[in-house]
Amino acid sequence: MGVRTGTSRSAALAVATLWGALAALGGPVVLAGPLTAPAAAEVAAEVPAATSGAELPARRTQAQGAEPSFSPALRRIRVVDHNIEKRSAAMSRALTAARKTGAEVILLQEVCWWQADQLRRRHPTWTVAYKPERERDKCMRRSSRDSGLLGVRRQVGNVAIWTGGSVGLPTTHTFTTQRVKSDRTGLACVSWTTIVRHRACSVHLISPTGRRELIVRTKQAREVRRITGPWVGKQDLVVLGGDFNAEPQRATMNHLYRFDGVGRFREATKQRLGGPDCRCRQVTGDGRRAKVDYIFFSANRTTARGFRSLRVVKTSSDHHLLIGWADMDVTERS
Repeated sequence: MGVRTGTSRSAALAVATLWGALAALGGPVVLAGPLTAPAAAEVAAEVPAATSGAELPARRTQAQGAEPSFSPALRRIRVVDHNIEKRSAAMSRALTAARKTGAEVILLQEVCWWQADQLRRRHPTWTVAYKPERERDKCMRRSSRDSGLLGVRRQVGNVAIWTGGSVGLPTTHTFTTQRVKSDRTGLACVSWTTIVRHRACSVHLISPTGRRELIVRTKQAREVRRITGPWVGKQDLVVLGGDFNAEPQRATMNHLYRFDGVGRFREATKQRLGGPDCRCRQVTGDGRRAKVDYIFFSANRTTARGFRSLRVVKTSSDHHLLIGWADMDVTERS
């Protein structure tokens, strides 16, 4: 049975019209095909980022002939943070998590000098910064001849690692305000350039037991803001992680949070970066239902089109292991 010419032309015109409407939306035209169950789940997870209601008006504007809006280059930064409480098993869990997730930043606190020495020797392709902060008997171990790198046998401190290469720059920063004269609390940081300058620092503020130490903790948080402020001002991408020994609503954290504070950072949570910020009370361990461990990303490089997330894992430490990431704007700026 034949098809009339008029009907064929109408069908062709309808297809052409539909095709043109799809092209006007500004995205690639892809013919649908059968999806496997894993592929369908993966697509479902990615679709909200590309088809959210907030982006629809912009697409309609483009379809009407307006100039397309600027779209930043996004780069996903994966971070593992853990206060290992001087436990090698907890450190191994952190390294395993970094390997499985492809994290390029590892931030550790309460690391014995010999554990930091092991990290350097076993991972020569990494950039490792170690900041000794105080001395603890649990870290006592005899130095070998080749461990003069760190020197003192009872040191415990912070570690910051960039897993992307050995050519990064390790630096340390000591706070001017300390609990006692023998303390050297501060930041262990690594920096490198991938399109833009990246910096990642491991933080461990003091755990206060009285009013004076509460003041010291807040002053140390203020110093974190003072040290990192010029980096953010130069449009560097800055990551902070560690044990801040303060819950989200404490005045100490005002110096970190951009939300309801004077800080320049947004926390890794399960919220979209363009959505409302919060100081979420998710438990991170420390033997009580409290949140004292965080991963932060500098607000100058976060965008409404990016996402961030956080996963919390129990280990042998009295703190939980944090696995976080965020999609960051790595557009070069003058």
